Order: sequence, then C-alpha cells, then structure tokens
Amino acid sequence: MPSLPDGAAGRPSGREDAVAGALWCAFGVAVAIGAWRMDRLERLNINPYEAPGLVPGLLGLVIVVLGGILAVRGLRHEAALTDSRDRAAPASSSARDGLPRMAAVLGLTLAYALLLVGRGLPFLLSTFVFVTAFIGWLDRERQRELGRAAWAQWLRAAAYGAAWSAIVSLSFEHVFLVRLP
Repeated sequence: MPSLPDGAAGRPSGREDAVAGALWCAFGVAVAIGAWRMDRLERLNINPYEAPGLVPGLLGLVIVVLGGILAVRGLRHEAALTDSRDRAAPASSSARDGLPRMAAVLGLTLAYALLLVGRGLPFLLSTFVFVTAFIGWLDRERQRELGRAAWAQWLRAAAYGAAWSAIVSLSFEHVFLVRLP
C-alpha cells in the first residue's frame, strides 16, 4: 500500500500532534489541579481512597501522560519529516482540513454532556447514542478508504456503543458506587 503524504486522509502532521499533545497536557493539569482543590471530606472521616477528587485527579494525570506521549511523538515525526522534506515544497493545509473534525468532536461531546445525560434518557442509553454517533460519524472516511460499506460501519459503531456504554455504566455503578441518572 503506498504511503500517504503528510496530512492526507485526515492524518495530522507532527506539528499538529505536538500542539494537540501540549493542549491535552494543559487540560490534564487543569483537571488534576481542580481535583486536588476538591473537598477531601476529612471532617466526615472519609477514607482517602473515597475522596471525590481521586478519580478525576488520576484521570487528569493520565491525560497529561498521554498528551506528553502525543507531543513527543509529534515532535519526533515532525523532525523526521523536516529532514526528508524538500524545502521548496509547499506547506500542507492539513490544519485547515482538521477543523471540521474538531468541530464535530466538540459538537458531539457538548451534545452528550448538555443534551443527553440527565435529560430524561438513562445514562446507559445516552452513552450508547454518543459512542455510536461518535464512532459512526468520525470514522466514516477511514472505513470508506478501506472499502467497507456504510451500513457495516454503523453496525460496528453500534456494537462498540453497546459494549462501552455497558462497561462504563457497570463500572460507575459497581466499582465507583456512583448512582447514574
């Protein structure tokens, strides 16, 4: 299979990955700081492992680590491209091409958080709809490139949506002991 040029088929350049990684790191740090500032409920003799900020804090740290990995990989990829790229070649317009995907991610995530969760739909169903729409919509170009039918992509997305909504719901209810809407 021939290799695609940098920025082709929605694949970001190394520079874009480095910037995205830095933004994820900043977001993760903000989440971890917010979690650290949460009330630990010591006055109620709460076990430290049950403090409200523990899970968000750990997730914030994981986001920082993964964002750092993305940034480092992006910088390495960009350095390799710079070494092999002809200096006279025009710059890629992949940053502009990625804006609709970023808008779709933001729109779907906001729709999930503001419209689905806690608005009459059970959490399990809201999460199923979100994951199915997210995978079905955002992965459609790649599936088309692989020669897969649209119905197969949406069937695959629904299977992932069902599995992940069940895993997330059961984890919150039985591991974290959180009642879901």
